[in-house]
Parts: sequence; structure tokens; C-alpha cells
Amino acid sequence: MPEPYVEQDHNPHPLEFAMPAGAIDAHMHVIGPFDQFPLSPKAQYQPFPASWQEQKSILCDRLGFYGYVVVQATCHGTDNRVVVDACEHMEGRAAGVASVTEDISADELKRMHEAGIRGVRFAFLPHIASETTPPEVIQRVAAKIAPLGWHTDLYFLPQNFDIMEPLIKSLPTPVIIDHMGRPDVNVPVEKNDYFQKLLALGATRNDIFWKVTSPDRYTRSARPEDWGIVLPFAHALIAAFPGNILSGTDRPRPNMNTVIVTGRGNPPNKMPNDGDIANHWIWPSAHKDPAILKRILVENPRKLYHFK
Repeated sequence: MPEPYVEQDHNPHPLEFAMPAGAIDAHMHVIGPFDQFPLSPKAQYQPFPASWQEQKSILCDRLGFYGYVVVQATCHGTDNRVVVDACEHMEGRAAGVASVTEDISADELKRMHEAGIRGVRFAFLPHIASETTPPEVIQRVAAKIAPLGWHTDLYFLPQNFDIMEPLIKSLPTPVIIDHMGRPDVNVPVEKNDYFQKLLALGATRNDIFWKVTSPDRYTRSARPEDWGIVLPFAHALIAAFPGNILSGTDRPRPNMNTVIVTGRGNPPNKMPNDGDIANHWIWPSAHKDPAILKRILVENPRKLYHFK
């Protein structure tokens, strides 16, 4: 019997640093409400809802982000209405990343662009995606979105690298590599052959962006004291590509029941706290330097997304 899904924490710990004005959470999701935006029949998980109102309350009103980037959750498939709805209600304080098939029409792309969508995402993880998209299809989709100035967001694991590398080098759009390419953080940066390949790939073009996010996923721990092992990877990317780094909370992290092994607190809770993510990941990943933090949260997101 699978473990029950874990609900997102509704009480973020207070910030221990000054969130810069105009800060953007560049990776989060809006899920549901399900009577309005039902789950895809192909959904691989059954999450709790996380409406745009809830996300605004937690991320903007409580944690101090100006706005956020709504990344289409795989549980909603290619029905992007939930992302469009959130962008429209946020009135210029949200942008979106959609999930589409290659038969998407130019008219539909234009409508999504007007709502604030600025990219498409493809996931290559069996626990969240029921099927993966062939590289040639991604190429055709990228050709459709390139005239709009959109980017292609790729979420993959080390075993996908041999397929991803030539694809990334050849795409006609800017590229985002989700969650730092998911390296094995137990192998140090300088000895990590896969991560060194990622760094080399990033040097091949100046429009590859990196989401420095989700220390809980690499460590399989909800405890912030366990996340320090991931920081050298974030710092290596920031040193190599300072103008191409994005960050965010990944809220609401719906599949923590399968991801997390070590919970926080007593009894153990497998859901990380969003304040911990800000205080013990976003802030130290920026070397606790306000100038670096501003670049990551304020300046870099606006190279890909439009906000009022």
C-alpha cells in the first residue's frame, strides 16, 4: 500500500534575511482546485490542491516574493488552463511554463503568450511523467515557440544525459535545466563526472539557464541541516554562469511521500517548510550575499519572463 501523500506546510518559518524587492520564485506549481481544473487521467500522483491564491498568500504575502513562475505540474497533463488562470489573476506578477504536444496551434500559443506563458516543459522522470517526449518532437515544438521568444525547460536525470546533450546544443530556443540536472550530490563536484559534463555543456551556449532548486530532492531529506552537501553544486553553477541562475521554492512539492526518506521534527514530517527552503537553501546558495541574491531572484528571471 503506497504511503499517503503529504500536504504542503501552510505555516512558513519567518525569513532570516531581507528578500530583495521584485524577487521572483522561478519554480513553483499551481494545482487545482480540482472541480475547476481536474487532474489528468494519466497523472502519476494524487496531490493536494494548491491554488494560485494559496501560493500568493504563502510566497508573496508571507515570504516576500513579488511574483512567481507557475510551472505546469505533470499531474495536470497538457491542460494548461490552471497556469493561464493563475497568470491572469496575478495581474502581471506571474508568468508561466506550459506543457504541450506538437499539435499545439499557433493561435493557442498566442493566447497563452498573451496570458504570460513564456516556455514549455518536458519531464523525463518516470515517477511524475507517464511517458517521455522523443527529442525530435521537442525539436518541432521548440521550432513553434521560438518566434515567441519562449524557452524550453528540461527536467531529466543523469541517465538521460546522452540524449539531452545533443538536443540542448541544437534547440532554437533558450534552455532551462531543471533542478541543476539532478546530480548525485554524494559525489563531490570536482569528482562528479556527470556534473562536470553539465558544466561543460553550459559553456557551449550563453542561453542555457539553471534552476538551483530543491535540496530536499537530492538529499531525500526535509531537514535543512542535511542540505549543506548540495551547496557546492549550486555555488559551482553560480560561479560559472552568474547571469543564468534562477531559484525558487518548488512549492507545493506534491510527491514528497515517495521522495523524502528523512523527515523533519518529531513525529517526522516529510514535507519541507517553505521558510526553511528560503533561509537554508536560497539564501546560502547565494553565499548570503544580497547582491548575488538580487541577481538570482530579481535580474535573471526577467531575462526569460515578463512582469509588471
